[in-house]
This record gives sequence, structure tokens and C-alpha cells, in this order.
Amino acid sequence: MRTVMLTKFVPLPADSGGKQRSLALLTRLAALGPTALCAFDDGTADLEGIADLGVEARTVRWDPSPRRVLSGIRHTGSVSAARFWDARLRQQLLAAASVPADLLQVEYAQLAPYAEGIEARTRVLDLHNVESALVKSMAALRPAPVRIALELEAKRLRRLEDAALRSFDGVAVVSETDRARLRAKDARILVCPNGWDTGQLIPIGDEKTVVFVGLLGWGPNIDAAVWLAKNVWPAVRNKVPDAKLLLVGRDPSSRVLDLRSDTIEVTGSTPDVHPYLSRARVATAPLRAAGGSRLKILEALATGRPVVATSTGAEGLADLVGSGIVVADSAPATVDALVALLQDRERAGALGRAGHEAVHDRYSWDTTLRPLLDFVAERS
Repeated sequence: MRTVMLTKFVPLPADSGGKQRSLALLTRLAALGPTALCAFDDGTADLEGIADLGVEARTVRWDPSPRRVLSGIRHTGSVSAARFWDARLRQQLLAAASVPADLLQVEYAQLAPYAEGIEARTRVLDLHNVESALVKSMAALRPAPVRIALELEAKRLRRLEDAALRSFDGVAVVSETDRARLRAKDARILVCPNGWDTGQLIPIGDEKTVVFVGLLGWGPNIDAAVWLAKNVWPAVRNKVPDAKLLLVGRDPSSRVLDLRSDTIEVTGSTPDVHPYLSRARVATAPLRAAGGSRLKILEALATGRPVVATSTGAEGLADLVGSGIVVADSAPATVDALVALLQDRERAGALGRAGHEAVHDRYSWDTTLRPLLDFVAERS
């Protein structure tokens, strides 16, 4: 089977949730036959690693200049999708597809317009998030001028998603919640949750440390970090005076960097988050706006760390509530949940072990991506 895959960025190094999902799928598609990858190089791309997978990489440098964004608005009708429109990448995709392909695999709704006019035996779009719902949820947290702009963008993204539903043979989503958001119930909607391949469980140590891992330049994570630091953390410190908070992730915004204090550490980019997870007694995902599901929750559980999350943060992972995840939707409830786990190492360890076992049993990538791979195989 020959595959042409299009994604935002070369997924090595796999330093974000989106890259991890794309890499997991790319690896499995490459095992089925010749595979070409078309993607942006953001200056960090590990092209040798991609070649080691047996994948042909066709890349262009990431350059969202105002001229390209204006061109992107004309081609996509969406401001957020316009940032990822580049005629050079379109040419690379056309060149890769000039050799007949069995599968055209497109990652992210914003890249769906690239697929126009490109034929393959099967065309699949993988929606890492239902972007229209994500932007609409972000709008609800912002003041009127920004809210109106975001609500308009959500409508533009909805039109893009509706067009994709008509033009692709299959559309993958990460949860039943996201399937419902598309308002589409036919068999072409493939529920493929995010996954994680568990390694060794890391015993919980003596530090009373909370960790929040995520891309700290992404709007929903910025909002979550600020809310956690300002509305939750002072009360946690009042009850657990020696508690520490780690905000771990690349590209922290100025709003996140401003949160640094004697008890809050902002790490910035790091090649490996496991040393920080090892220090932590509990992880958290206090998101108030999001879509899809949180790979970073699965990663924390895989190491044996319990996770305190909002309902939004735990979206798509409802079966893990009680098996590693504690849901808390208000600031007082989040304080209580974090304090209880910080003060009870045995309870934190037991909940973390339950999460580790659940991720191992239910969320390996081979299991979560099976509906998509079976769909493609049936059409080959």
C-alpha cells in the first residue's frame, strides 16, 4: 500500500501531543508500504529519524508571513487555517501524489483544503480536535471584542469541517464527544482515541510537587496555567506550605513566564518531561477550553502519576475517571483534590498505579488507531 501523508509539522522530535499522534500513525502506515510525508519544518525537524522509518520526507520551512497568511485566507476561508497554507507545501503534496496513492492521509482540519483535486483510492482526514468547537469554547472565556472575533472564526472552521465531511472517504475523531460535535453518525466517522505506549512505572517520591505538562504557548494551556496559578495555587500552598508547582512545556508565553515564583517553576522547552513527572506526586490538566483528548494525561498516567483534571481537561477519557483521573471543575474542588493527594502518598501511588494499568490495557496506539487502519485495509 502506498501512502501520502500530510501533517502540519514533521513529527520528529515528537515534542507535542499532535506530533505524537501523527508519528504513531505514520509509523504504522510506513510498515504497510511506501510512504511519503509532506509537512512543514519548523527548524527542529529530525529528517534522519523520518528516513529511518523508511519514509520519504517532502518539507518546506515554516514561514507564516503576512503575505502567505493573506493567500491562505483566500484559499481556506479561515484565519487559523490560513496560517498553515503555503503554495510550496501544496506543490510538494502534488508531487508526492503524482505517483498513484492508495491512501491520502491528511492530519488536522486546517489542512483539509490542500486535498482539493488530489485523488487516491482512499482519502482520510484525522481531526486531532474539532477545531470549531475548540475555538467556540475559547471564545466563551474572552471579553466581548475578542469573543466576537473567535465566534466568527468558529463559524468559518465549521464550514471547513462540513466541507471535509463531504469530500473525504473517512474522518477520524478522538472521542465520541467529538463525533457528536460533527453531527454525523455514518460509518465514515472513525473514533480513534489518542493513545500511549506505557513504559516502566515510576515510583512516587517524597516531594510534594504538582506538575502541569503541555504546550505553554497554546491558548487553552495558557489560560489553564494562569487559572491554576492564580485561583488554585495560593490555597494549595496555605494547606501544604512545602508544595511546589511545575509548569512544563515548550514555548511558554509571556503570561506563563510571569507566573514564576519561589514555588512555581516554568521550565520552558525540554527534550524529556519524565524527570519532571518523576519529581511529581500528582499531575493536573485544569483546562477550561479544549477539544479532542489530552495525550499529556495519558503520559502522566503511564508513569504512574494520578491526574486532577477539569471535565474539559479529561474530555474523551471518561473511562479513566476513578482509574487514575480525579475530576474537579471549580477552584475549591481542585484545591481539595490536589491537597488530598499531596498529603497522602499511598493514595496517590495507588491511584497512579490504577491509571498506569488502565492506559496499558486500553490505550496502546495499536488499539486506538485500529479503526482507521481497518477502514483503510477494507478499501484496499
